[in-house]
Amino acid sequence: MKHIKVAPGLVLLCVFLASVPIAGSSVTELNVPSFVVQGETLSISGKALPNEVVWLDSSFELSLPVSDGRYSEEFWGINFIEGEKKISARAENIKNMQMSVSPFTATCNGATVKVTTTILGVAVPVIEAPLKITNGIVTLSFSFPMEISGFEIDIPPGKRDIKISGDAMDDATSVNLEIATSIKVTANSNGDFLLDIDTEGVPLGEFLITAGEIEKTVQIVLTEPASTSIQRSPAITPASTPVITPTISPILTSSSSPKPSSTPKPSATSTPTEKPSPSPTPTLTEKPSPSPTPAPRLIPGFEALFAIAGLLAVAYFVLTLRRK
Repeated sequence: MKHIKVAPGLVLLCVFLASVPIAGSSVTELNVPSFVVQGETLSISGKALPNEVVWLDSSFELSLPVSDGRYSEEFWGINFIEGEKKISARAENIKNMQMSVSPFTATCNGATVKVTTTILGVAVPVIEAPLKITNGIVTLSFSFPMEISGFEIDIPPGKRDIKISGDAMDDATSVNLEIATSIKVTANSNGDFLLDIDTEGVPLGEFLITAGEIEKTVQIVLTEPASTSIQRSPAITPASTPVITPTISPILTSSSSPKPSSTPKPSATSTPTEKPSPSPTPTLTEKPSPSPTPAPRLIPGFEALFAIAGLLAVAYFVLTLRRK
């Protein structure tokens, strides 16, 4: 089997150092989607030798802020599948560290690591061994199932919470945390392997997926990004709306003195034109409006006619007075 990429040499609850033979070196194909929406299924597939055992590794990194000298992180509802698996956490800039995956808890105080399990609400010691934190760096690792004192211990399949916390170094403002998991799968008689992972509870960000010597990355995102394979429609520049100025053309009668009709009518077309007339007639233009309705006008010329008649009457009256 292959050890976890980010935690070399540390297996079985960070207690024993071991040289683990590499498996999956014959993997020739690894298929991973570029992104998965958080809560959906991540499908990992590939090609290896027929009936070959393949370890699928995944890892991601976080930077945890330090508050009052402490650091902590919790992952809720991580789905654990049945079968052989490993999970590890590597932390930098720390004094001590505690990692719990129900029902197990591993605590490293800087010199030793102590693993306990909870049975009927009571913490029962499982194992204790030396584990030194060097230069503020330590790795805690669980490997399941395991056998201790003739008993097989495993994490039951289903959703589990992972909690990591501890004291940071005195001058640290952040703690670098690296989480890795490794799951064992077996290729079928054609050499094909497939693993479906529920991403509910998995944090957002980039994950490194490894099988044999092949590495791929996948983004866990909150919402599905716009597809880059779909060609965008060309940008359409809206044409400017033309301003229509309705033209009122009086209907003229054929006579020596053309007279406009009493009721001007707008032309039927969007660009009205005047009818030919014996003499040029000014074109009246109204301001643009959504529904142009020309207002009725008085017949031109009558006001002037009345004024001239009045002046003539006054002149005649004055001349009559002078003659007398």
